[in-house]
Amino acid sequence: MNFLSQNKKKIFLYLFVLFSLASLIKNCLQALNWSADFQWFPSTLLLKGINHYDYFLNGGQPFLSQEGEYTHGLYIMFLPFASLDWELAKLFWMITNVIFVLVIPYMICKKFDVSKNITIIIMCIFATCSPTRTVINYGQQSLLIMFFFILPFLFDNKKSYLLSGISFFKYNVGFILPIYYLINKRLKYLFLSVIPSLVAWIVYFNMTNSDPITNLFEPLKLVFSKNYSWGGDIYSISKSFEIFNKGFYFLNAKQFSSFGPLLISLTLCFFILIKISKIKDKLLQLSLICLSTLVLAPHANYDYVFLLPLLIFSLRNLYNNKFNFFLIIFYFYLNKIFKHQLGFETGGINYYDTSLFILFFYCLIYNLFNYKY
Repeated sequence: MNFLSQNKKKIFLYLFVLFSLASLIKNCLQALNWSADFQWFPSTLLLKGINHYDYFLNGGQPFLSQEGEYTHGLYIMFLPFASLDWELAKLFWMITNVIFVLVIPYMICKKFDVSKNITIIIMCIFATCSPTRTVINYGQQSLLIMFFFILPFLFDNKKSYLLSGISFFKYNVGFILPIYYLINKRLKYLFLSVIPSLVAWIVYFNMTNSDPITNLFEPLKLVFSKNYSWGGDIYSISKSFEIFNKGFYFLNAKQFSSFGPLLISLTLCFFILIKISKIKDKLLQLSLICLSTLVLAPHANYDYVFLLPLLIFSLRNLYNNKFNFFLIIFYFYLNKIFKHQLGFETGGINYYDTSLFILFFYCLIYNLFNYKY
């Protein structure tokens, strides 16, 4: 009977791997036909010496949905892609994303001694889940940012902290790490992590012959001009409050509508990270930091790849983490179906996204306060 049971497990794993490979191949083919969010066009402008922030702020038209909202560093990193034509560039970017899909879960599982079979299951889930498929199809940068974001939790050395600064290129994710370093009094590592952004800014304003101070704030100016709001996070929900549609001292209504919710998110982030920093289980610590980025700042579906560490933590001890696991599986495979069937639009405040936010926020608070310190 034990032999038959072992055979069934092997057959299940083989089938799951084959299904995952088929799904991955399908997504790769779709990426070659789409990849609209791959930030190739702004980097081509930079390669020509054009300040893409100034270009878009003054009404310049994007290529597909490449509107250049990231910080300077991403466009410096993408200069090799910018030297290629669009078709070849998106091919190499698709290959890069597939490498991240395989490497990221493997690295986390290896670091935290997850069994071979569970590692295979996790890699298959990650390869087939909705956020990962969206990253590949749309040519998104979330996996790149995630790779550098998790490095200090996997390798405790100066190089990891330095490279973690690359995650700052995407502010709605990277903002949490400097606060985490500050709370843990790792000032040396905080300074190291700022180096990639500092160097990229210097290279950028020199390449585009831009005013350094003006260029420093242009990324934020471009982001706030888009008035992003989703509905599944503290920032977006706070922004919907009537109080933030009014002026406040030296800020006009438009400025305060962004500054007020930002202050609320950062304040809450500070207190959450103080609690997380006391957790000794490094995998749980990483899981809750990743989850915190999702509940504190606006994110689209593709950023929910950051649920991966919590998935791994939950599967490592499923009996005590059923709620985490089933919530993640629901989001990975059923969320888009339910949302479409219920007729809710993507973006903006709606009951569906707000309800989902409540579940994820409960998940965060539950894990924070039920951990035995």
